[in-house]
Amino acid sequence: MNCVRATLFLLTIFICFGHFSVSAFEFQVGGTKDWVVPPTNDSKIYNDWASGNRFLVGDTIRFKYKKDSVMEVTEEEFKKCNSTRPNFFSNTGNTVYLFDHAGSFYFISGASGHCQRGQRMIVKVMSLEESPSRDRRSSGSRAAVFSVFVQFVVSYVACLLF
Repeated sequence: MNCVRATLFLLTIFICFGHFSVSAFEFQVGGTKDWVVPPTNDSKIYNDWASGNRFLVGDTIRFKYKKDSVMEVTEEEFKKCNSTRPNFFSNTGNTVYLFDHAGSFYFISGASGHCQRGQRMIVKVMSLEESPSRDRRSSGSRAAVFSVFVQFVVSYVACLLF
């Protein structure tokens, strides 16, 4: 009988943690496209990509690029496509940026002329409280809870049989 109680207790704990867990997502900037100067006829590619996603505090975005850089700048610097003192700068070729607060984030390329040709993006980040839907997270969370549930049912049956 102790085996049954222990299994049910652990099952309850894992289900509770499953309901409260929220995992952050990492987004690849541009989807399958790298951080590059967009084609002349598609200069809004990055803003279109960003507006098609829901970003929450704790999420990250990954910029992949060659012989370029990425800067997080103020709205004014974004509009001018120029910054001498960015809030963030990286030229590693594989940059991960963490959204640590809600609000608008402005990204531009640091390579000369790239921003003017469309290599820039505005990302709007919501807090968890502002998010009207948490579907992208809850489906994964439900799957994880279901998986744990199945594991405990199997453990419970094994305890009874052996």
